[in-house]
Amino acid sequence: MISRSRGCFIAFLKRKTRLSPSCSLLVIERPGGFPDAHPGQFVSIRVSDAPVPLLRRPYSIMDLTPKTLSLLVKVAGRGSAEIAARKPGDAIDLMGPLGGAPFPEPEGKSAVFVAGGTGLAPLLFAARAWRRKGLLARICILYGAGSRNELLRDFVGREFPQCRFATLDGSSGFHGDVVALYRELARKKRLPAGTLYSCGPRGMVRALAGSARGMFHVHYTSLESIMACGVGACRGCAVPVKGADATALKTVCSDGTVFRAEDIAWEEWEE
Repeated sequence: MISRSRGCFIAFLKRKTRLSPSCSLLVIERPGGFPDAHPGQFVSIRVSDAPVPLLRRPYSIMDLTPKTLSLLVKVAGRGSAEIAARKPGDAIDLMGPLGGAPFPEPEGKSAVFVAGGTGLAPLLFAARAWRRKGLLARICILYGAGSRNELLRDFVGREFPQCRFATLDGSSGFHGDVVALYRELARKKRLPAGTLYSCGPRGMVRALAGSARGMFHVHYTSLESIMACGVGACRGCAVPVKGADATALKTVCSDGTVFRAEDIAWEEWEE
């Protein structure tokens, strides 16, 4: 587990880039005193001063430098739409960094990343952070989306020299979901050895965990879940995790977001 150092901050949007019809990259000026963060941690953003929407919205940290904090925001409802509509110079009320268990650093020089949708964000943070430390020589990323319009292909391609894409409608890259792409590449032995890291919808990660069992030294996944408080108090994002004697409920927001995929009792996890 990592330090629980966190706080509430007022930050200001520095720039915004539209990456797809629904996704935008928000680069925020890092507020003074904002603690260092690790891949897999997140921030929780207040939507507005109005009573509705009430709950903050959680976003994985996509990058953190001495001067900036980057987030990938996908419009999925009223709250995310209001956040994505912010303009450069606008104030952003955020809490963080949150999360108690980040991605462990790789043990070898190669890794496979599998991401779906905005699950790209913590994996990109991991790649950038570990490259800065000289920890990874080779990263292969498999990235999937519904269609080419949502694929962020150019953006991902600039970050990862070795990448493969999948779309559900077949409009770009492999025709199918990213787990089917993984199975195809694994069958042809086109994936490097090393550690497997993933982030995406629960169904994607569960399918990947089953397909990749025994193929890697370990599979770490940053789980996505609906979060109300973001600090483990409400227990609304509880996930069943296997223990030595019994299954225990852990919170994604404070015990995670990162778990060993093999430790999740997938058949017992209900939202």
